[in-house]
Amino acid sequence: MLFFDFLHSLQNVEKTRNFNVFKDYSLNELSELFLFLKSKHKIHKPVRISVVGTNGKGSTSHYLASLLSLLGYKTGLYTSPHLLTPLERFQIFLEGKPEAPREEDVDSFFQHTILPDLERYQSLSYFEFLTVFAYLYFAKENTDFEIWEAGLGGRLDSTKLVYADFVILTKIGLDHSEILGDTKEKICLEKLGIITEVCRNLVVMDPEDDSLQTLIQNFSKGKTETHFLPLEKKLTYLETNFLFSQAALIHLVPNLTTKLKSISFGSVEKPRGRMEVLQTFPEVVFDPAHNPDAIATTTQEFAKTHPSFSLLLGSLPDKDREGILSQLIGLPLQSLILWEGNGFGAFPELPQVLKPITTKVRTDEELRPLFQGRFPVLVLGSFRIYGIVAKLIQNTTNM
Repeated sequence: MLFFDFLHSLQNVEKTRNFNVFKDYSLNELSELFLFLKSKHKIHKPVRISVVGTNGKGSTSHYLASLLSLLGYKTGLYTSPHLLTPLERFQIFLEGKPEAPREEDVDSFFQHTILPDLERYQSLSYFEFLTVFAYLYFAKENTDFEIWEAGLGGRLDSTKLVYADFVILTKIGLDHSEILGDTKEKICLEKLGIITEVCRNLVVMDPEDDSLQTLIQNFSKGKTETHFLPLEKKLTYLETNFLFSQAALIHLVPNLTTKLKSISFGSVEKPRGRMEVLQTFPEVVFDPAHNPDAIATTTQEFAKTHPSFSLLLGSLPDKDREGILSQLIGLPLQSLILWEGNGFGAFPELPQVLKPITTKVRTDEELRPLFQGRFPVLVLGSFRIYGIVAKLIQNTTNM
């Protein structure tokens, strides 16, 4: 059996969106597996940093790993979801550049490390298994630092079991409300639940919300110290998150301050899939923004440099599509294309002002003309759209 054969046999909630499985979920069984792994395998002890939040955690995780690797530290990054292959979820950063493992190396590692005890892994979910596999893979790679981006929430997220030395909390917004809670305060508490007794510091991206700030300040877990970092807002959210990541590391590892301050935003490789230019003419830019707050941030940022553009938007069934649509009013949109293909949700009644410029599509071929026109295109809503658009652009270019 090979790595992908086993992985794709597991329950994948990211794909099914069946979040009912979390109603009676606990980390107890997975915790026992981690204890077994620690006793059987030689798990070295790097510095581990957990990143939780609603918006900004993916790019923040990337910049943390980039910065540390530029300083000479071999850094593992566990992140989700992926753009094209699950191998992107556990990458090693060296000299500021991420490198996904080769499939043949992963297969070899799977056969030597997982197969002998396969029965212990068969009840895991897709995300749980990837978390465990990354934990073992990073140990094999003898990383100096590890960055663990939480998947969903924090209190019941499998990444909690890596027992991070530090936790970084990014922006809190309303997303996955049916699981995490229907207010930002409830969601914040679920995110903070990732903190364990070994966590020494909690670094918080200034929530700019008095109720959240009070809640976080009053949240106590062992000897964890809490520190709020004001945001230095720039023209792009990526630069803002880079500066936050830089400031967070300066706070957590103060002996690296001088070296960290010498690294500029422009010298660091941007994360794939975040405001990534997929084509230059017409310009096609992708970002995975998928909730109202993130949609507002990315569209307003794009509008500052694009006086008129088309927007391709897809949304998974569990997202707040009505809230997302409300953020589009007033934008300089040439056209709005709503992607309702397989696995995506159908959009509700449109605001009146958007109806004249909107088209709903369900097939790849209906999208092709969009990438052959004159107007820039911003693509938002889900990581799943990335592969669709990238393939269409490549096929169009090769015609």
